[in-house]
Amino acid sequence: MPEWSFQRKLITGVIGICLLAVLTSAAALVASQVLVANMATITAGEGRDLSDAKALQLLGVRSIKDVRGCLLAGGAEFTLAARASSEALHARVETMRAHFSDPEASALLDSVGVAEATNRDTFEHALLLAGSYHLPSAVLYPPPMRARGDHLEQTLAALVGRVEDISPKSLANSRSDAARYGMFLNGITILTILLLVVLCVILISVLERSYGKQSLALGVAEQGQSQAETSLSEAEAAGHLKDEFLATVSHELRNPLAPILTWTQLLRSGTLDEDKSRRALEVIERNVLSQAQLIDDLVDVSRVASGKFRLDVRPIELTPVIRAAAEALGPASEAKKIRMQLVLDERTGPISGDSERIQQVMSNLISNAIKFTPKGGRVQIVLQRSESHVEITVSDSGIGIEPGFLPHVFEAFQQGSGGSMRRHGGLGLGLSIVRHIVELHGGEITAQSEGANLGSKFTVKFPLLATADVTEPSRRHPIARDALADVRLASLAGIRVLIVEDEPSAIEALLVLFQSCGAEAKGAGSASEALLVLDTWLPDVVVSDIAMPGEDGYSLIRRIRLRSPDKGGLIPAVALTAYAKIEDRVTILAAGFQMYLSKPADPNELAAVVSSLARRRGLEVSGIV
Repeated sequence: MPEWSFQRKLITGVIGICLLAVLTSAAALVASQVLVANMATITAGEGRDLSDAKALQLLGVRSIKDVRGCLLAGGAEFTLAARASSEALHARVETMRAHFSDPEASALLDSVGVAEATNRDTFEHALLLAGSYHLPSAVLYPPPMRARGDHLEQTLAALVGRVEDISPKSLANSRSDAARYGMFLNGITILTILLLVVLCVILISVLERSYGKQSLALGVAEQGQSQAETSLSEAEAAGHLKDEFLATVSHELRNPLAPILTWTQLLRSGTLDEDKSRRALEVIERNVLSQAQLIDDLVDVSRVASGKFRLDVRPIELTPVIRAAAEALGPASEAKKIRMQLVLDERTGPISGDSERIQQVMSNLISNAIKFTPKGGRVQIVLQRSESHVEITVSDSGIGIEPGFLPHVFEAFQQGSGGSMRRHGGLGLGLSIVRHIVELHGGEITAQSEGANLGSKFTVKFPLLATADVTEPSRRHPIARDALADVRLASLAGIRVLIVEDEPSAIEALLVLFQSCGAEAKGAGSASEALLVLDTWLPDVVVSDIAMPGEDGYSLIRRIRLRSPDKGGLIPAVALTAYAKIEDRVTILAAGFQMYLSKPADPNELAAVVSSLARRRGLEVSGIV
């Protein structure tokens, strides 16, 4: 025992000495940094002209970038940014005129002002053309626009170079001396700290080794046993969850296929009358959309797991969002004779959020309430203000939630009853996604139920905005799965379309679609075959898959863009692919495609996109743009 006490005292003393040395060295390091900073402050005043010139160059580069970004991407927010940076550049030029004494530098500054004004006028002219023809600004991005930006950038570089030439040589010498002095002090101090740290580590390691081996071995053994038991338990739980999830996914994906296959075979038999044929098409469409929704849920869960779930946040009012979600589910509640009651306080105030994602939350909660409520039941949605929060309550008179399952209701892949005894479909992902969306908005969601057959209540809370200045939420473009609307395809008369797809059945379906719209369509089963077609026949629009064996859609569009205009190098292209991530969309557009549609694409939307691109192509060829 005395030996152990002595060792501990020795360790304490050594550690104290080392810490003191480390603190002393750190103080020296701080002192050297302060000294170098002071020297730099003294000499900084001599380079005011150079600093101003470089700041002007940065403003110019930013203005050029914003103008190019606005013309390439479009959008009001980019236009405002481009104009703001241009005004800042103009103001800086006017400010710098007063204290430039060198004639050549002053002349270069005047050239910068002229180049900036020319670039700004050309940009405004391009925006005016875009507004007049209702075309994206990216179409109006000609080479002269790029040349004016390059000229402005070169003029700024010449100005900075001239100011650097006339700056006093003493400024460079002073900074060089200060840098060398600082590097010397820093190097010595860091070296001292490293040596002391190494000394501390060696001493502690040697002194602790004599009595630490047994305790360390025991701790490692206990920890290893605990980790092994934990890993085994987690592996068993993960395996069970994986098997159950795969079985559920297989069941939910196969379910819509059964009526699709049945009705498709009946349609092919030719024995159905007009009413039953229309019913068959409705059932097929509804089940395809159901499968697409299941895939969207899986994609959302993947984005949540990878941290790539994004929101378009802006001030919004919740009342119209809730009404839109309730109206979309009105037919479902009427079919089950469920009374849906809305109690919405119009004066709750705005929140900061993504209206589409919040509508997704409300649609999921209301849909679940309708699904789990028997015929003749009641669903109530209440919106009210609670202190500094907005509170939304969705309650029903349905089957309720078992007390044992209530703590797991927001977990992914969890459902009240699993296996073949499940009474309701779904992957068990909806409420998990809902909770993630609510938490991303800074809110919280809770679930309550008194038990089986006693109904349930879900409460969502969002924090209110600190200000009452609210901009009206932007309207969302309708999408195909908003409703089973009548199919009214756009007219594509006189338009030539080239379809590139490695799946023969997909080519056949697209050929029938475009030909039924009046277009002249041809198909190609690979990228090489598509290039051969382009040698003898120039379409107005190319519709291409991305994932193809041998040579994919990225390679195809790059080879097309390398062609001369008379060989089809400027033909607009649409990417039609099953890849649906945001990163895939960015890659597709950057490769040279003008538009992007994920499979399964709605025929209305696809026909409208092809018509729009063909119309734009016609304007370009005629010289309007």
